[in-house]
Amino acid sequence: MMIKKVTLRNFRGIAKGEIDLEPLTILVGPNNSGKTTILEALLLAHG
Repeated sequence: MMIKKVTLRNFRGIAKGEIDLEPLTILVGPNNSGKTTILEALLLAHG
């Protein structure tokens, strides 16, 4: 199963956000921009 989209609402520091995922998605950004939060949301959803 491949996750194609991540939608977050009121999760940790992200009030609202949506990311389309490809077979290879690289998260790049400055410190405190939410990269780890997105990964934690994926881990929580996947179990």
